Amino acid sequence: MSSKRSRWVTKLILSAATAIITLFTTFISYLAAPAAASGIAFQDISHSYAYQSIISLYAKGILTGTQPGYFSPKKAVTRAEWVTALDRTLGLEPVQAVVSSYRDVPKQAWYYGWIEAASQLDIVQGGSSATFHPNSPITRQEAALMIARLIRSSGGSGDATSSFTDRNEIADWALEGVITVSRYGFMKGENNYFRPASSLTREETAALLERLLTYSTQHARQAASTASSIRLGWQYDQTVQQFENTVLQSNINTLSPRWFFLNETGIISDYTSSSLLTWSKQHQKKIWAMVGNRSNLALTHQILSSEVLRAKTITQLANAVSVYGLDGLVIDFENVDGQDRAYLTLFIQQLKTALKSQNAVLALCVSPDYGTDWTAAFDYEQLGVAADYLILMGYDEHWGGSSIPGSVSSLPWLRESVRRFVQTTDPAKAILALPLFTRNWTLNASGQSVASSDISLDLQNQLVSRSSSKPIWHEDIQQYTVSYKDTQLHKLWLEEGRSFTRKYRLGQDEGFAGFAYWYTGGASSDLWSSVKNADRFIQRGL
Repeated sequence: MSSKRSRWVTKLILSAATAIITLFTTFISYLAAPAAASGIAFQDISHSYAYQSIISLYAKGILTGTQPGYFSPKKAVTRAEWVTALDRTLGLEPVQAVVSSYRDVPKQAWYYGWIEAASQLDIVQGGSSATFHPNSPITRQEAALMIARLIRSSGGSGDATSSFTDRNEIADWALEGVITVSRYGFMKGENNYFRPASSLTREETAALLERLLTYSTQHARQAASTASSIRLGWQYDQTVQQFENTVLQSNINTLSPRWFFLNETGIISDYTSSSLLTWSKQHQKKIWAMVGNRSNLALTHQILSSEVLRAKTITQLANAVSVYGLDGLVIDFENVDGQDRAYLTLFIQQLKTALKSQNAVLALCVSPDYGTDWTAAFDYEQLGVAADYLILMGYDEHWGGSSIPGSVSSLPWLRESVRRFVQTTDPAKAILALPLFTRNWTLNASGQSVASSDISLDLQNQLVSRSSSKPIWHEDIQQYTVSYKDTQLHKLWLEEGRSFTRKYRLGQDEGFAGFAYWYTGGASSDLWSSVKNADRFIQRGL
């Protein structure tokens, strides 16, 4: 493989007089930047079997020509070009990931964001030491494997390829993918030959992507529309304006500002922002205000166990919902004594009754149940019946005070947490809260933690960029780690688009009602691209 990479430059000049788009190419990739449909006919596709598919995908901005008036239907497609067209077919956007999945895909390359978008959704599989060979022609069996990963369907019996004369030429790693695309009719071969090692041509690409579009349209999951799913963001460590700006970058449709807190007087502390109330209505965002206890065990016991104080608190919260026109409340009581288990359930039941006439949502935050004192107060089954939603806090696998450093939320741990949770709670009444933060662990010579601090993903990314060590991908936990040294040794388990998307898709696959983010201000801008891609992907029915 040559190590040379061309720099691709596209200039689009629109003539107001003729309304004809002229495309100047100086080493330009014909799939790097699709031209807008302008009615220009390709002179070289009249005899192509993929004529209609080429015209259709060109009109959609998925494919474009190799030069003005020419499509070059027999020309081979590179791996980078194929992934780019595939992403566009799925409606994805490029992701400028902080960590590259492949060592031969530089961040300055035009295809970097497209390959990262595919990697985060597991369409292509990379790792910190993997190579992608972006400028090599993609083979038919490689394309078949990517399509099979897209639809995440088992290929079934090998009999589906028995009709191919060249079956024995299909690589073992591609066999299931070829079986799948053959069974679904995406790729059919020619004259009983699949030609697995042949380069995929531009006309084959058009036909294949058109079939994929048809399939996804037929299987689109309307119930999974982001318009009807909950995407809740907590306001923390941000001004109102900063919070609003972040929400506009994200897929958040439900705001949860930290407005109400219990206190010793029995009168709730009220930090409601009138400007955020106005802004939320202007931007069609719901507000489920958070009600906290500041992790005060004694105060929480005092309020919950007293019939008078409990009723007084409930009345104040119901009045606040009415006065401010809130859409709901999120109860986030941490460090609740196990002896208050029945009182907590009663509080939620009575508060839900008080909110019923206002048609306001009541959600309760709960931690994963691993049989510790921290969760002893949660009667998951009864709380799930009483509240409209339970929000499962999918983080703190390794808590800040632990002497054992580790991930805030590894995929295996989160998967087990979800498994336990759905034994008592209907996923349709559940929201999965995911971490937009990580921990910076300070280690001693034996690798134990001597200190830790919670940091935002922007600060995490700054530390990664300054580190002389390369992040290492761990397949077992589906996460990167990186170490660096100042006066002491530090280690980070990274929360970035690739690991976060896998956790996000777990919630999608389990049928959760939505997601929550702790905390909104902790996100890096690239992370929102990853989350939006995950939403678009499932909307495609894949």
